[in-house]
Amino acid sequence: MKNKTKGIIAGVAGIALLSGGSTFALWSAQDTVEGGTIVNGDLNVVADESLSWIDASAPRGDANHAIDLDTWRMVPGDVAKGTQTVDVTLVGDNLAARLDLTSVAPGALNGLVLGYEVFAEGDTTTPVAAGTYGAPATLRFAANDKSLEATTPTTIVVEEDGTTTLTVVVTATFTDTGSGQARNNVTASTVLGNVGVSLTQVRTGAGFSS
Repeated sequence: MKNKTKGIIAGVAGIALLSGGSTFALWSAQDTVEGGTIVNGDLNVVADESLSWIDASAPRGDANHAIDLDTWRMVPGDVAKGTQTVDVTLVGDNLAARLDLTSVAPGALNGLVLGYEVFAEGDTTTPVAAGTYGAPATLRFAANDKSLEATTPTTIVVEEDGTTTLTVVVTATFTDTGSGQARNNVTASTVLGNVGVSLTQVRTGAGFSS
């Protein structure tokens, strides 16, 4: 009886050894999925170093000739125009931005009336923005993606290469009162403040949900 019991126990132990003492080598395989490369866009604005000035006074036959403000002397009725270009870069499928132009209003105008106009690339006749020197102006830009193209004329879609160039024209007119001006403002100097240009990304408005 004892031997039979020992045999049963040994048999059970053998079954346990076969079932739990060895493992199956289950199949497996590996591969990689290409993740791709995400490339960020670009947003930038660069202005020329300085304005280039012309004498736009009428009725001179050689109006719009280049002048040097260090040597040119203005008189009543004269008009001077300074031109500066601003390069804007917008690269990104969902990129829109607000361009702000600011200028420091001079202290004493000394008889001058100051204003500015902003022209889009390829158009020197119809300004996309205009204002009084010293007052801010805002333009809206969109990357070259028609889904963000706005319907307002002050929204500019950049070229396919992601860039566009603006032209900023500052106009200074020495007011002519016609009579009785005597020697008002002779030898006076008017210091123009810098024109500041900033470009800020926006995610509202044209092309977006709000």
